[in-house]
Amino acid sequence: MKRATRSHRSEADWQSLIQLQGESGLSVRAFCKRHNIGDQSFYCWRKRLTALPAEVPAIDLVDITSMVSALPSRHWHIELDLGDGIKLNLRQV
Repeated sequence: MKRATRSHRSEADWQSLIQLQGESGLSVRAFCKRHNIGDQSFYCWRKRLTALPAEVPAIDLVDITSMVSALPSRHWHIELDLGDGIKLNLRQV
């Protein structure tokens, strides 16, 4: 039995195929059969690409340079709660 050759597609290729399927009016099964694509690969890539955030949310930064001194006599302790139980502690010795 002859083994089918696999085609390695880029993320951009999959994005185009997913868009084409949506515009084609064909079911996923019919579209995949027409384009020689495995159904499971199509579903996997569609899930992966639709799960990506469209835009990374901006973060607010706080300027702490006024709190930091080059003088060794000043002591400071800064604790940042990053969420999910993660805390960042900064100490001046």
